[in-house]
Amino acid sequence: MLQAAAECLASYKTDEEVQNGILYPSINSIRHITAEVGAAVLQAALAEELAEGHGDIGPRELMHMSKEEKVQYVRRNMWYPIYSPLVHEK
Repeated sequence: MLQAAAECLASYKTDEEVQNGILYPSINSIRHITAEVGAAVLQAALAEELAEGHGDIGPRELMHMSKEEKVQYVRRNMWYPIYSPLVHEK
């Protein structure tokens, strides 16, 4: 699963970024890339029979999903932070 995550993440780097020594893709695309990496890890977990699913979707349903459906599944289950203001307005 770690290898699947690393390979998927590396696939988002351009040759120019590699030549400039940039280690990770731009933060501007973090949600998109995270969903793709999550789907790659999910696929590896399914291949190793280690995936459990979430909610009403179990491993059997996950096995029959296409790659894009797995990406959408990961997106639907991602955590979205909501930050409270640190300073109260007067």
